[in-house]
Amino acid sequence: MAKAYAVFRAGFPYVRTLGMRRVTTFASDLALGDEGRLFIVCRTEIAPHIRKLNQDDEDLGTIDGPFVWPAGIVRDRDENLYVSDEGANNIQVFNTDGQSLAKWGKAGSGPGELNRPSGLAFDLDGNLVVVDTQNHRLQRFSKDGTFLAAWGGFGAEPGQFDSPWGVAVDDEGEVYVADWRNDRIQKFDSGGRFMMVLGRPGSEDGELKRPSGVAVDEHGDIYVADRGNNRVQLFDHHGRYVEKFIGDATLSQMGRKYVLANHKTLRLREMTSLEPQKRFRAPTTVRLGDDGRMYVVDQGSHRIQIYQKDALALTADQILPEQAAPTLMTT
Repeated sequence: MAKAYAVFRAGFPYVRTLGMRRVTTFASDLALGDEGRLFIVCRTEIAPHIRKLNQDDEDLGTIDGPFVWPAGIVRDRDENLYVSDEGANNIQVFNTDGQSLAKWGKAGSGPGELNRPSGLAFDLDGNLVVVDTQNHRLQRFSKDGTFLAAWGGFGAEPGQFDSPWGVAVDDEGEVYVADWRNDRIQKFDSGGRFMMVLGRPGSEDGELKRPSGVAVDEHGDIYVADRGNNRVQLFDHHGRYVEKFIGDATLSQMGRKYVLANHKTLRLREMTSLEPQKRFRAPTTVRLGDDGRMYVVDQGSHRIQIYQKDALALTADQILPEQAAPTLMTT
């Protein structure tokens, strides 16, 4: 699908919050399953696992690995789950019931070897793109773990990385990488050829501080989990800054039940400002649903915040050409 010529943006309202501490503890990534299921990587120190929830915030149990320090998760067309384990330097595959289907990868820096793998994405051919974080590169594998290609290397020049983390592949096969320590997003074509840099270090609009996740929607809009700035930023497909999200959380359903049963927590909420409780704390990942929903993994608050995009793609004959001095005024 070609990127939209322009987008009529009517709004992007907050919808709801899912999860809570003790259930989605230190969530780092999620995969969207069928029938509204969510599969959430929880990096607890004692027993890291994958938590299963639905859209009604009901706990559907866990997938317990074994994991050392899981980082990223993605699902294939059959709803099998691929999990990167940066502690074990491998990729593990499970069905939704938690049955182990495969495990591949080993520590090293050679072709097909891994050093703390993190973000995952499928390309248009169904191959798996893996962010090989401490080898400062991306690698492409078949679904059975056969090495296919790699690109990148340590540095700050275009096409180089410094501890990359998140990755996304758009509808045209182009690859977007959250280049963590370089405070930028890099875009590549499907063969790994550098195309564009988005962002620069800082905290102003359009600037980034330790970005950890990236996603691209059907319009070509680019979403960045700007982790160090505690926000998500939205850019259009040209790299133009559009808007930011800072968090609007309400209590999840399971959170309400917990708080109502805890008299001390009720009293503390009555005595303090609730404004900071809404905001993102170190969001790590952004995932997008086919229905226009944006799911933000709000790691520091152990929850998922959900927003709903309200926008229409425009063709060239529906909008004036770009203006020399754009300002937005209402009449």
